[in-house]
Amino acid sequence: MVNKRSYVIVGAGMAGARAAESLRANGFDDRIFLVGDEGKLPYERPPLSKECLQGSKSLFSTTLREWDSWMELAVHLVLDDPVTGLDTSAGAVRLASGIDIVADKVLIATGGVCRTVDVPGAELAGIHTLRTADDCEVVGDRLRRGRSTVAVVGGGLLAVEAAAAAAALGNEVVWLCRSRHPLTGAVGGHAAAHLRSHYSDADFDLIAGVSVVGFEGVDRVRGVVLDDGRTLPADVVLTAVGQRPALDFLDPTVFDTQHGLAVDARLETDTPGVFAAGDVANFVDPFVGGRVRYGMWLNAQNQGQFVARSMMGDTAAYRQVPWYWSDHLGLNVQMAGHIDETASIVAREHGGDSVSWLYVRDHRVVGAVGINVPRDVRAAMVLMDRGVEVTETELADTGSDLRALAKKVAA
Repeated sequence: MVNKRSYVIVGAGMAGARAAESLRANGFDDRIFLVGDEGKLPYERPPLSKECLQGSKSLFSTTLREWDSWMELAVHLVLDDPVTGLDTSAGAVRLASGIDIVADKVLIATGGVCRTVDVPGAELAGIHTLRTADDCEVVGDRLRRGRSTVAVVGGGLLAVEAAAAAAALGNEVVWLCRSRHPLTGAVGGHAAAHLRSHYSDADFDLIAGVSVVGFEGVDRVRGVVLDDGRTLPADVVLTAVGQRPALDFLDPTVFDTQHGLAVDARLETDTPGVFAAGDVANFVDPFVGGRVRYGMWLNAQNQGQFVARSMMGDTAAYRQVPWYWSDHLGLNVQMAGHIDETASIVAREHGGDSVSWLYVRDHRVVGAVGINVPRDVRAAMVLMDRGVEVTETELADTGSDLRALAKKVAA
């Protein structure tokens, strides 16, 4: 009798789910365990801060596969049972329930944990993060009643999406950002300045260049204290100040988890047989030229699909142009590659609210941001992937189709 191998995927988010599917699609017919700390089937997170928060899309509709479909794939789902340890010498994954799962290979795809605002009053009821379906359900139920006074804290895309969603539900919303230039880190300075002009007409107030130094209230939050001396009323606070890798279950003497899990080009750690994908993976991105860790939907999906082949012995290197997006206030914002403010920046004005910026270094596109011009960003991704040499004059000509340039043979 041949002993079956056992591959354990720690984390039942996008990366973990796609890895399980990809193992089966590539012919792996031994045991697969997909372990998650939430009590829900694997689901997509991007709608949580938009349609699901507003109630226009159900949480159930974000589910990647129904239970029967996972059973057909012969994937053993272990939900609502967090991993508490990984014994690499014994080849075992330990669960909170006390069960040990024997593992020939392990994929760590546990995603991120929301950072919190560490100030007095942070423990008060009514202060929320937005990472899980449960978070969305709790916050959404409150916001959909309307008439709440909401403070959204953070300077990134999740913050503005949540602020827009809360305001659309009839709440009084203020968006608080420490940076004087919100979204610059996510979309670059040019796009951030362009978007800022839209926020002045939005149904929420933006206060930039302030820090939260405390929350007021007895049992429940009633106000947000700012470093300029003001106290703003708020009975709901949503903090969106970033995330850290969810790696607390790993032994720090075995794994260096300070900046995620460092992996090689195959997404394998320096511990043989242990791989990482998605938000926790610290890898060398050839399109950036250094180590990065992305918290992006597409990166999680692509790495999940890729790492399955690596676990099966494929020696190919991971190579995907990074891409992410945001839909808010009727705008579609897309970003790709490396938004490098030291590069040459070429603007393509298409009229109205449609504009893109291409970041160019050594005659090659290295990054792109587009507002309501997804075709520009998609074409730029092909230019980046192929390493096509272009001139800034060609790129600036909005009468030309970037897709035609993308068909050039790479130099």
